[in-house]
Amino acid sequence: MRMGDLKALLNKSNVECVVVLSQNNVYYYSGYHSSNAQIVATKDEQFFITDPRYYLEASQKLSDKFQVVCGNFEDIARLVKGQKVVGWDSNIDYHTYKKLFELLKGKDLVDIADVIDDERNVKSKWEIEQIVKAQAVTDKCFEAILDYIKVGVSEIDIASRLEYMILAEGCELAFDSIVAFGSNSAVPHAHRSDKKLQNGEFVLMDFGAKYNGYCSDMTRTVMMGNPSDKQVEVYENVLQAQMVALGGIKAGMRANECDSLAREYLTGVGLGDRFTHSLGHGLGIEIHEGQTFSPKFDRIVAENSVMSVEPGVYIDGQFGVRIEDIVVVGKDKVADLTKSNKKLIIL
Repeated sequence: MRMGDLKALLNKSNVECVVVLSQNNVYYYSGYHSSNAQIVATKDEQFFITDPRYYLEASQKLSDKFQVVCGNFEDIARLVKGQKVVGWDSNIDYHTYKKLFELLKGKDLVDIADVIDDERNVKSKWEIEQIVKAQAVTDKCFEAILDYIKVGVSEIDIASRLEYMILAEGCELAFDSIVAFGSNSAVPHAHRSDKKLQNGEFVLMDFGAKYNGYCSDMTRTVMMGNPSDKQVEVYENVLQAQMVALGGIKAGMRANECDSLAREYLTGVGLGDRFTHSLGHGLGIEIHEGQTFSPKFDRIVAENSVMSVEPGVYIDGQFGVRIEDIVVVGKDKVADLTKSNKKLIIL
């Protein structure tokens, strides 16, 4: 298991100690999930603070790396005593921010959230393995759900069945699944409803499993009954836009250049104004983290970042099509982790 390296974080941040407060960052540096924990790390010692609900289990799992402290937020002040320059992650709520600054008055507090974000953005081999396993479950559930999609089922029916399948595989949900039929699929992040499926409608499903704390994400759009010529044309154009992007993305490009691969293709076929969101986002411990393939995001894309590639076209009041894979960005090309069929499936 390779999680975050606190000693490397100290060196990169040029601080005497770090205080990790975001629960997602705590998991990244410890490998332990809880709803209440903090990490304090100096050059000589590493402390994991948690309450009595988690103390015993955390002690058993983390004793080789941390001194596990049964306590509360206020223990941070005692553990950083003597340290003048303290790095902290700002990915926290305002209440926690106020508590920290009151607790550590007189210290030189340095926000190191960007350093942590950059480290989390580049995935280790172990992290990629967890995402591969999560995506394998997601692919398996997609194949299985096709047998349940019939005229008369509701969006809630399909979403509930998908989520049950993911949980039955021993995974968590990466996020609340999106299932949208017909005109509802024209809303990129539609909320599931009791709408019943009819012939001639697209079924858009956006869902993912979380395995060992790491997320997968996939969207597939399938067809109930015979599609119209317009539906086929839009689907094929979205698929081609994705294939163009998958064939062109590589480490060292700017994120907005990656986005433009699909966006320029869709613009060329008259659908650019119907592509209303970014091409993709980073994912890992969180379903959205790190970089974004967006027209406004011009940072260099890192090698071994994991990204979604998900062009979509949405025609108000009619239908929407989105096709989403997740990829590992390589030096010369991407490795597509999503194995589900992308040809138009007609049920």
